[in-house]
Amino acid sequence: MSAFFDEPAGPFIDANRSRAIAAGIDPYRYDAVTGGLASLPEWPDAFARTAREHSALAERARLPRSAGEAYRDAALWFHFATVLPNPDLAAHGRFAAASADALRRSLALLAPDAEHLAGPGFTGVLRRPSPDAPLIVLVPGMNSGKVEFMPVAEALVQRGLAVLAIDGPGQGELAVRGAWEPEYHRVVRRALDAVASPPDAIGVIGLSMGGFLASVAAHHEPRIRAAVTVSGPTALAWDELPPYVTETFVLRTGGETAAREFARRVGAPAVRQPLRVLDGGLDVIPGVANGAELARRSGGEYVLVPEGGHLLENTRWTWLPETLDWLAVRLSRDPALVVTRYVEAVADGDLDTITASFADDATWTYPGDLPLTGTWRGRDAIVGDFLGGAGRLFRPGGEPEVVLTNVIADGERVVAEWTSRGTARNGRAYDNACLGVFTVRDGRITSVREYTDTQHVERTLFAAE
Repeated sequence: MSAFFDEPAGPFIDANRSRAIAAGIDPYRYDAVTGGLASLPEWPDAFARTAREHSALAERARLPRSAGEAYRDAALWFHFATVLPNPDLAAHGRFAAASADALRRSLALLAPDAEHLAGPGFTGVLRRPSPDAPLIVLVPGMNSGKVEFMPVAEALVQRGLAVLAIDGPGQGELAVRGAWEPEYHRVVRRALDAVASPPDAIGVIGLSMGGFLASVAAHHEPRIRAAVTVSGPTALAWDELPPYVTETFVLRTGGETAAREFARRVGAPAVRQPLRVLDGGLDVIPGVANGAELARRSGGEYVLVPEGGHLLENTRWTWLPETLDWLAVRLSRDPALVVTRYVEAVADGDLDTITASFADDATWTYPGDLPLTGTWRGRDAIVGDFLGGAGRLFRPGGEPEVVLTNVIADGERVVAEWTSRGTARNGRAYDNACLGVFTVRDGRITSVREYTDTQHVERTLFAAE
């Protein structure tokens, strides 16, 4: 059939076990079904047959909840019937369509608030716990689809975040209806345009090849304000890739020439938004470079989970809750979280987040009788002149270390305390406690009144060497 299908079934079964379980497939059922496979060509029909058994259970169920759960299981088994580079595209298309149909039936019973969106080159499932909730776009990878990441979508909804899980051309429901789109920002743009009254706080999570696609979307789409990639490649060496990858590429792009060109375009586009890049230490795929280069080029946060495999599905508890919280903080309009995000951005030197934290007409009032004293008006003056001017008072390499120590909020008013320690240009040690009274409206800081030891500022930052 192909080089991949000539390989023994055991390694592929083992490699996909944690992935299937994390998606929601029962581990005992997975072991029972895959244990009966003598070869990889048997995989698609075995998984599709199991999916039909779950669909039959749904039809016989007495309660809507039981029917919804059975349809959910059917959707997953049909989906995993499509994860191999099956040259029988007709069968592949039937299984993908059956998975999408079962997912719709499941959501109608388990999550009736879900909206199904579709447009040129995409389909999606949208869930919104509230109309103004920050929105996360879930981007699947090489052989995954939106159905596989419903547990992640549910975890986002439980944190008060809206989620739009999509399939683009050649993915999931659209696996045989179009070739992969390397300019993936076009897919995300069309999907966001289909959302009625989208919020101004939008993030993206990309998984596996979706990590690369999500970074492309973040690079080009200004509405995206934060991004996460999980096991996303930043370079592919075609001649080193295993048959499973190359044959999937050929099928999903329409031919080897197109596959090689797609692989050539995989890289690490600079992402200006807050970025978290996650990799597994055990995720070693020949010919695939991990996400460290993306984090380096973008100034993002790089998280390596040493015991994690591909997609980190075997270690989900170590990173997923923290990462979703990371997104929630960066996209939240809650005044306390907006101020927390701002102070942490100052500590990290994240200029984009610092700038985005302020309203255009914000003011900052600084006490005392110093060159910095007075009321600074407008975001550009605050960031460029006031904060930038203060930063130039420190030695290169001696920039202050900022640590947030307390936040108290009452409506739109937030009081934050932080410490600032560094080395002034004159060599003196700067160590000061600061307090700011912030006003936050519509997710942006509109005014700040700062209180600090201005005598210490004068003695250390403005005294002659």
